[in-house]
Amino acid sequence: MSIPVLILGEPGSGKSSSLRNFEPDEMAVIQTIAKPLPFRSSLKVARSRDFETVKSWLVNTRGFRAMAVDDFGYLITDTYMRYSYGPEKLRDQYEVYKIIGGEVYNLVNALNEDGQDDRIVYLTMHIERDNFGNIEPATIGKLLNEKVKLIGMFTVVVMATSEGGDYRFVTNGQPLKSPQGMLPQEMPNDLKEVDRMIRDYWGLKPLTDKEDEIETDQS
Repeated sequence: MSIPVLILGEPGSGKSSSLRNFEPDEMAVIQTIAKPLPFRSSLKVARSRDFETVKSWLVNTRGFRAMAVDDFGYLITDTYMRYSYGPEKLRDQYEVYKIIGGEVYNLVNALNEDGQDDRIVYLTMHIERDNFGNIEPATIGKLLNEKVKLIGMFTVVVMATSEGGDYRFVTNGQPLKSPQGMLPQEMPNDLKEVDRMIRDYWGLKPLTDKEDEIETDQS
């Protein structure tokens, strides 16, 4: 199975720019909003705001040990807008929230069944705060956070932060989490380094595997 990792953060906190150190043969990016990456890059980028298309790309793409959906939250927004307004509008508006909940639940679960045991998939989302100041992934309606318990579907949840030009990842503290000893409490905004630490902790193949390089050289 692929390992889904959730990357939270405010707009402009460095979620997308944290991809900057991946090499083109290491990371594939799926964008839900067509916009230039905030750094010079040759990363392979595909674009879609359709749940089934994104899920198919994630499950069926081979050759990359890391993939990212940037920004996963806009898949939710696009589904809401399509079924709430215009020619596809549904008469029962609660049905819209059920569709969204089902699509997110099925997509994350599909990663658990894709047969790719050395791959990590990063999903970036904006955040929102409840009346008590608690941080949650920014969704639409309450179904995902209160019924599906979106955070509970991930073992690793980190947040990108920025203050005075200092961009960092925070890795623990409500609702952020990672296994004890995997990541430091705070670290530089470098998703490739996060990836390295996750792989080292769980014994996954590194992005650039020396055995693969030797086999390539011999051929």
